[in-house]
Amino acid sequence: ESYRTKRLDGSGFSLIELVGVIAMVAIISAIAIPNMIGWRGERQLRGAVNNLLGNLQLARMQAIREAETVSILFAAGNPATYSIFVDPNKNGSQDAGERTLRDVTLPRGVAIQAASFSGGVAWMNYNTKGMPDKFGSVTMRNSAGTQLKLVVNKIGRLRIE
Repeated sequence: ESYRTKRLDGSGFSLIELVGVIAMVAIISAIAIPNMIGWRGERQLRGAVNNLLGNLQLARMQAIREAETVSILFAAGNPATYSIFVDPNKNGSQDAGERTLRDVTLPRGVAIQAASFSGGVAWMNYNTKGMPDKFGSVTMRNSAGTQLKLVVNKIGRLRIE
């Protein structure tokens, strides 16, 4: 049989069937893609906050292990960052010669909305016993406006709200 004979006997897809399938795929995509984009932004935000929680625990353990004051300094720029460093003079500012433990840049689309600790500062210290000298919170938000807050209480417990 020739190719022409096979096509004439009704095998294959008609143009209407093909357009119908493309239309269904387009409709499903229009519904699913915005949800997937929102999900990605929330995952980035949650990941950044969980990463901060782990880094604060690291700073606390490092302060105890090295019997040194460890500071965490937040910068709400674009991109937002925070630094963890050994801070023997306890001033919350990284001076020359103070060793950096971590420099973290938040993922694109995640920002520090507020870092506020007692005294109205954007930094905190862990002392040699692992206790914070300040309490407060860091609020992060994603580009969709969703917010999560990491709270540090007076005895150093961390919780995400």
